[in-house]
Amino acid sequence: MDTVKNELDNLCRGCLCVDRLLLPLNKNVDLFFIFLGNELSISEDSKYYNILLCWECIALLKKAEVFRKRVQTAHRYFERILGNPSTTRALSTLNIHNKDDYDLIYTENENPEPVIKPEALKFEVTFPENEGNCHIKEEAYYDDNDDNFDYEAEEPKPNVSAFVKKEKKKKTKYKKITPISKKIKTRPIKYTPEEIDRCIEEVVYTLKDILAMRHEKKPNRIKNMESRCNVYIMKLLDTQKKDLRQKVKNDGLTCSECETVVPDQLALAAHWESHPVALLRCRFCELLSKSRKSLCYHVESRHSIIYSCTLCPIDFRALPEYYRHDRELHRILICDYCGKKFNQKSGIERHIRVPCPDCGKIFSRKSYMDNHYKLVHVRKSQHYCELCDKHFINGYAIRTHKKFVHEKYEKPKNKICDICGRGFHTNRVLINHKRTHTGERPHKCSYCSAAFAQNVARKTHEKTQHKHLLQELKGFST
Repeated sequence: MDTVKNELDNLCRGCLCVDRLLLPLNKNVDLFFIFLGNELSISEDSKYYNILLCWECIALLKKAEVFRKRVQTAHRYFERILGNPSTTRALSTLNIHNKDDYDLIYTENENPEPVIKPEALKFEVTFPENEGNCHIKEEAYYDDNDDNFDYEAEEPKPNVSAFVKKEKKKKTKYKKITPISKKIKTRPIKYTPEEIDRCIEEVVYTLKDILAMRHEKKPNRIKNMESRCNVYIMKLLDTQKKDLRQKVKNDGLTCSECETVVPDQLALAAHWESHPVALLRCRFCELLSKSRKSLCYHVESRHSIIYSCTLCPIDFRALPEYYRHDRELHRILICDYCGKKFNQKSGIERHIRVPCPDCGKIFSRKSYMDNHYKLVHVRKSQHYCELCDKHFINGYAIRTHKKFVHEKYEKPKNKICDICGRGFHTNRVLINHKRTHTGERPHKCSYCSAAFAQNVARKTHEKTQHKHLLQELKGFST
């Protein structure tokens, strides 16, 4: 019963809607019960504040209350009229308004007479001297029923374009494009039929190799393939799907392309993967095609210009090949300090312009140089450990220090040596360990021919074995 009562609490008592905001009925309760009628039994709890109505039903109930008040007022006036008849004012807000005058009057003449000006009719009468007959110049005939007839003389039309302000066209700024011939040495070339044949080569792919060249976003397209050849490959794939749906018969399954018979579907699928597909390929851009005629037209139209590199004696028949050559060979900039490669001059300039002002050490970023300068030269850093009174170069270093030194976390040794299988915590330690296997000693002493696998060993060697040289250098610098 409680669940049923809870459901009825969300129900409007006027229209039975459940998706509206319900409000308790505080006014006009008696009018609501008058609408219900005496034949309906209402529980005691619903006489007061348990009656919930939606906004629409409450508005209708307010209108009914206004109508009831007007009826009561009219009834009181009616009783007064019966006792003392007199003129009364109607309670309705609807009035009648009479208007005798018209706002606008239209008149229409059924037979209008046209007004003809005398100067509109132009007749020219000539009287020849020798002949007695006169010749009158005939005017053009106009129909009286023509509504477009202009009875007034034509006036010269004004030049409308003279009064209209001409809009200034905005000048579009176009970026000047330097012709290719000014950047690259170019020269045209004409091919003979024998040369065109040498530009085309025959290649044989397997169907598996061709499917590996599919476009990533468009699986129905093969990269660097002519459209007709692409359609041929798609038809070949449809034939493969039909063959793989065949049921095994007594003789086995037959390939529809080469009529090879195999025992079962697995063998047929393996046969289709290794199925040879003979194609033609352009030697310059590696475009694949099935038609020699279309590929010959491609060579004559697309590779009719030779692009020569201005820095080395190499010629190219395709412009993308030249740009790739220039980008990979002539536009690579190498940092003299760390050996890092850059493709643009601005990149290497940003890379080498933050040297340390005290020791001259080069850093790739200014923030790295600032951390180095504060820690090494100023002996002060914002990354400070209160437990052991040490400064660190960055936040990662102090977090690693607290985690593995003070909190006693075990360092993960996930950097595995591929020679002996030992694990190390960092790549730097792993590299130093591998040098014990390979015998590599890249760190050479600045004063003798000794070489070391680790940079720490080199510094220790220089401090102990060449101590007098270091002191002389310090005294000279001071």
